Amino acid sequence: MAEDYDKIKQAGGDLIAISVDDQAHAWSMGQTTGAKFNLLSDVGHKVIDQYGVLNAAEHDGIAHPSTFIVGKDGLIKYVYIGKNPTDRPTDEMIVEEVKKAGGAK
Repeated sequence: MAEDYDKIKQAGGDLIAISVDDQAHAWSMGQTTGAKFNLLSDVGHKVIDQYGVLNAAEHDGIAHPSTFIVGKDGLIKYVYIGKNPTDRPTDEMIVEEVKKAGGAK
């Protein structure tokens, strides 16, 4: 995702990654991957619970890999919830969905 962030921006979108890790670990991950986008910490699972993507089978309470595209009107335009850690939309699919949504909020 970090590699195609510029393509998402050019399509009118932006990217926020949310993790159950604490702030220090999220920051470290951003540094390691060279992420240009925001990495947010959700240690208390508030966002994960609100979006209904908690992976109850995982003992650490991590989320299913999930992608939400929010339109400029604040409405969710696209949702992809993976069944396992490698089940994710391609970056190309995300760029196309951002374009279909007319950009993202």
